[in-house]
Amino acid sequence: MKNLFTSHKEELKDLLRYGVLKAEVLENPGLYNGRLGMTILFYEYSRYCDDPLYEQFADEIMDSVLELPNDLSLNFSNGLSGIGWGMAYLLKKGFIEGNMDEILSDIDQKLNKSDLKESDKGYSTYLNMREGKTDNENEILKNIWESCLYHSFLNNLKINI
Repeated sequence: MKNLFTSHKEELKDLLRYGVLKAEVLENPGLYNGRLGMTILFYEYSRYCDDPLYEQFADEIMDSVLELPNDLSLNFSNGLSGIGWGMAYLLKKGFIEGNMDEILSDIDQKLNKSDLKESDKGYSTYLNMREGKTDNENEILKNIWESCLYHSFLNNLKINI
């Protein structure tokens, strides 16, 4: 994600200010365009600029992500498989601490009871992250950046002009 921060250096502060405001009102807990995606962005930025304020903000958002609604979809972009991927990512990168099996047990149970199969791309992407396979990690992080922050910010600018 460092390359995204450096390539958008000019507008980065505006993007992050917008992200702080957006994160406060987001209802979607998901990975793309949701609270977990914003959490990942703020944890990554905190590490990038060595600013604990962004880490504290990410911690606050993270607390609300853990309160998952019962009717949450299973898909990758806004549902359980994406949230599972994001939680596994945060654990593997050391942004949050804990036992992965314990933290992801509810998600695992719901996904295992579902009709999703390993052939489902989102489910298999989640399983791969659990197993430490990070083949498409950069692509997912770029999608988080674009869906949670960058395109949303640009669309908001167009609306307000």
